[in-house]
Amino acid sequence: MSKEEGYNTALCYQDAPPCVCCDAQMTSMDDYCEECQTPAEITRSVSQRHAKPHFISVVGPSNAGKTVYLGLLLDMLCGGAKNLKGVPNGAFSIKLQEQVVSALEERRFPEKTPNESDLWKWLHCVVTDSSQRKEKQVDFVAPDFAGEAIATELEQPGTYAAVSHIVQRTSAFLLLCDSAEVRDNGAREDLFAMKLGSYISQQQSLSELGKSRDLTPAVAIVFTKSDTCPEAAADPHRFMTNNMPRFMDYCQHNFPRHAVFSASVVGSSALLSNDVGGVARVPFHIQPRGVIEPLHWAIQNS
Repeated sequence: MSKEEGYNTALCYQDAPPCVCCDAQMTSMDDYCEECQTPAEITRSVSQRHAKPHFISVVGPSNAGKTVYLGLLLDMLCGGAKNLKGVPNGAFSIKLQEQVVSALEERRFPEKTPNESDLWKWLHCVVTDSSQRKEKQVDFVAPDFAGEAIATELEQPGTYAAVSHIVQRTSAFLLLCDSAEVRDNGAREDLFAMKLGSYISQQQSLSELGKSRDLTPAVAIVFTKSDTCPEAAADPHRFMTNNMPRFMDYCQHNFPRHAVFSASVVGSSALLSNDVGGVARVPFHIQPRGVIEPLHWAIQNS
């Protein structure tokens, strides 16, 4: 390597912050972290704020509604709701919001999140909580995980480095469960949540930390699409006790800070079939319920 090449290489590393997700060294020329595929624009966005990122991860099985929930959550934060006000930090943070809101306005749900981690959309939003006498401000950082990627990582840990690194750093989890699926296939959803809870405990080494409440992450269980499941909307805690008893017991013993919520993003929807027998759910109008409350609880308890 010539002196000029060496000098140029040194410039690439100079002032380049480490990856916000895994701490791997990055260069100014990188688009993604080579270790975990986190976009470099996320790392630059967080480092420019000079504030510790607050990872709140939205997790759950495929088709639980994670993309729609995150996109509409950001849309509501931008307008201010329930004493929370959010300001997206970077144009990339608006991509998910734009994708979700545009789809719902066209009376359709957005496309599923691809499994490739370098195609996931991220958001970085500076959220101010004014519900207490002293305002609290957090840098809310979250990726839109693919449900299939989470399922694969649970079965084969290490397959998705981004998932494992983010879970290790997450202060609060919003675990989304499709309320109709829980009602109709409770055991399957219950066992998936158990695997996810066990994975979180393993990645954060909770067994080595004892039972200290302050050292465990906050976990909000959110029953989504509650417009299609009145039981979940009426009493989410009782709904979980009746339909996911294993995970309820697991939370009581391993996640001292946990709470149960129900949420929906549309006022009504219907299943429509096409000429070849395909069936898809179509949203009629946007009417969010219970979207902000889980995040507000997570911020206050993490």
